[in-house]
Amino acid sequence: MTQYVDTKIRADLTTIGNLDELRDYAQRLESASREAMQAVQGWRTAPDVMRFHRYNGTCSWLAAGAPSVTPAGHATLPYDALDGQCLTHADQFTRLATTLHAVSDNLVRAYSLYSQAEQTARRVVNEALEAGIALHPIGALYAVTAVPILTPIIGLARHGEFTPTSYTNETAWISDGLVGGFTSALTGAAISATLGKLFTAIGKSKGKLPKDIDWSKYLDPGNIKKLDLTKVFKDLFTTDETNAAYHKAATLAAPLESMVLADGLDVYPVTPRTQLPKPGSIAQAYANVDALTASATSPGYATVCIQKLAGANGKRSWIVTLPDSDNHLDSPCATSQTLALMSDSSRQRLDTKAVRFVRQAMKDAGVKEGDSVVLIGSSQGGLVAASLASGLKGTYDFTHVVTASAPIANHEISGTTFVTSVEMEGDPMNALDGAQNPVRESWLTVQGTATNEAGAQATSTPVAGTGDKLERPHGMNYQRAAWSNAVQAGSPAVEEHEAHFEEATAGTLVSTTYYQGRLQ
Repeated sequence: MTQYVDTKIRADLTTIGNLDELRDYAQRLESASREAMQAVQGWRTAPDVMRFHRYNGTCSWLAAGAPSVTPAGHATLPYDALDGQCLTHADQFTRLATTLHAVSDNLVRAYSLYSQAEQTARRVVNEALEAGIALHPIGALYAVTAVPILTPIIGLARHGEFTPTSYTNETAWISDGLVGGFTSALTGAAISATLGKLFTAIGKSKGKLPKDIDWSKYLDPGNIKKLDLTKVFKDLFTTDETNAAYHKAATLAAPLESMVLADGLDVYPVTPRTQLPKPGSIAQAYANVDALTASATSPGYATVCIQKLAGANGKRSWIVTLPDSDNHLDSPCATSQTLALMSDSSRQRLDTKAVRFVRQAMKDAGVKEGDSVVLIGSSQGGLVAASLASGLKGTYDFTHVVTASAPIANHEISGTTFVTSVEMEGDPMNALDGAQNPVRESWLTVQGTATNEAGAQATSTPVAGTGDKLERPHGMNYQRAAWSNAVQAGSPAVEEHEAHFEEATAGTLVSTTYYQGRLQ
């Protein structure tokens, strides 16, 4: 049984008039769909009603159901034919109801009719939850551990099954508050010093836990309760407190990282297993990311693909496709880099080994200051793309950034740079920043929701390579299906971003080079 994806499109469409009329039209279509389904029930029960009258009537010939055998002076009805007509009408009304619902749903998705209200409500809930966790982290921890008791019930009701993924799926709507609350608590001023000493102790032992470490000194619940109430109140009006927590955590962990990982970097060209074509569409951009990171086609270590383009006016531009993290400790794109890439400090993000690797690769490929650059990346690659676009916006002309499964809401990307993001509900990676992406004309977010066949709708898009059970929707198959679903909705915002991407990548492909890096 294949998995499916439905999407919500979050974009600023205030430039389009009559949004209220569109919203009203969508609501009327949905109402008509419900009325059609009520008619379906009438047509499906009509044969039973006629059957009752047929066999319980006062005229015995009524049950014959064939006028040709009915004697003179008696009447009957063609019941078998009427039964068939009733069922035919029921099927027709079912198709009508499905069509009306699909049109209504497409209007809502295509024009982001309810996204602003949903985002506002979601933020209110998550900010309140975040404050509650920050004030009472221990009690909140007990409450969160009780959630798995309810998620199997919800998962069974919605999808007819329960898997571990159901937990993240059913708690996705409060994930920002959970992440924001606990990260703020764990990096509170009262315990930062003790955590710093802990990481330093581990770092001095070159990554090994000292045998005589006093855990009670570092993990005292009393420290967690000593939080700054002023900070908790201020956090209610901001969305970047989680990134500030990552900055502090990355700073605390720096002594440990310096002991475990080398700081030198060697960047060199390689020949990949699969040559990437020039992406002329966002769909192809996601396909290229998939080919660069998938186990069957990946070069093994994280690899950057840099494509040089020549425009009709002779102007040079570039497409940089970035890799996801890998599991090699001597790789600049090791998973450990994610923490600093989530920092609220642009300087700290630019100093990560992953960003240094990409900057060196761009320099070696011939990318010059002022050149137009399109960045494409998923997961950690998306974080690197956002870090470059926000931290070096005065150095290069970043025209378009395409990301998937990347928590980049609080990266300060210029409004002149188009940002196209795909995020899947239930993907823990997307919740790491504890915030929702900005809504503006140049920033489009496609929010995907995965379900199985039991929960699929007429507008759902199947996910290639999936099976019977709900999966963690982090893989590129889900991201690509979500983008395909958004394209099918006919959204003006999606069409605008597609057109902008095509324009930004319109030059003739001159060369494609690939680079890997090693820590030394």
